[in-house]
Amino acid sequence: MTDLLGSVVSLTGYRDRDLLDAAAVTMLADWLRPLSLSLYRCVGEAGDTRLLLQACARDGPPAVAGDPPWTPLEALPSLDDWPPHRDALTGGEPLLALPTSRPGPRGRPVLLNVFPLWIGTERFGLVEVLAEKPLDAEQLRFVDAVLKIYRNQVGLLDYSERDTLTGLLNRKTFDEQFSKCLHECARSAPLFLPPPTDDQSPERRARESLSYWIGVVDVDHFKRVNDRFGHLIGDEVLLLMARILRGAFRHGDRLYRFGGEEFVIVLRADSRVHASLALERFRARMEIFRFPQVGSVTVSIGMTELRAGDTPSAAFSRADLAVYHAKQNGRNQLQCHDQLVERGALVEAGGKVGEIELF
Repeated sequence: MTDLLGSVVSLTGYRDRDLLDAAAVTMLADWLRPLSLSLYRCVGEAGDTRLLLQACARDGPPAVAGDPPWTPLEALPSLDDWPPHRDALTGGEPLLALPTSRPGPRGRPVLLNVFPLWIGTERFGLVEVLAEKPLDAEQLRFVDAVLKIYRNQVGLLDYSERDTLTGLLNRKTFDEQFSKCLHECARSAPLFLPPPTDDQSPERRARESLSYWIGVVDVDHFKRVNDRFGHLIGDEVLLLMARILRGAFRHGDRLYRFGGEEFVIVLRADSRVHASLALERFRARMEIFRFPQVGSVTVSIGMTELRAGDTPSAAFSRADLAVYHAKQNGRNQLQCHDQLVERGALVEAGGKVGEIELF
């Protein structure tokens, strides 16, 4: 009982989603001792839901990390290809002791157990347990209790990490996650992509040297929208903009609302060109979208590459200066801080270029 209470205390102490996932998997695997235990998160669009492995344990604890968050959708298993997982998620109830064709270590058949994960009406993931014999009543009660605690913790994290209006991540979360980006940049881990084929575009081929890029987005003349149509319509614009953001970027890209009409995107790309294309695609979608009552709403975007030793404020400030330059030169455009410095429109530190001064 003491060990169990200690595990519960540890599980409720995590404020990082990755660590929480690993702790939940380790705790379940430690007590169930299954052949394998995996926690998946659902990603992708409706109609093309994919399963991103968050953490797994083989032959008992401890848990190990799953798929990198930037793994492309096409490299992830489709929920439709795994009928038991799809049925458990759709029905909202566990599916237990399903036979599989996989042989166990002693020649016994392997049984599949699938537990859906949800918060409110949102079903966001699955826990898969492979075992040689059915889980007994005590084990099932244990799984149910652990998953309730886990869901509560995920709900608390979502509440503290997300903007209440748009559901995007908030400024505090950006600061907290920034060190992860620096660490991943330092490792330069390769993407887990399927083998390239001759007809694949270059941006879908395996890359070994990727970096993070930060885009700061500011809605052009948003004050006019609020003044003319009212703040309720202004909030609707922000909500629709958040939907366009989600549709324009990949599931592994991180989307933040910093407050007001200011948004931030953190994306992973192998070059300035590909990072620019992703941000430009979003800008173009905003330009052609027609917002109810308001009509056209455009955005100005500034971007910069994340550098070794960066701080959240330093990286944001560089991109924000590029946004300022875009607004001073016509709005509704993307500007890259690094390019502006290269051509002398901005200086890296100190001095003055035009009306932009850096201290």
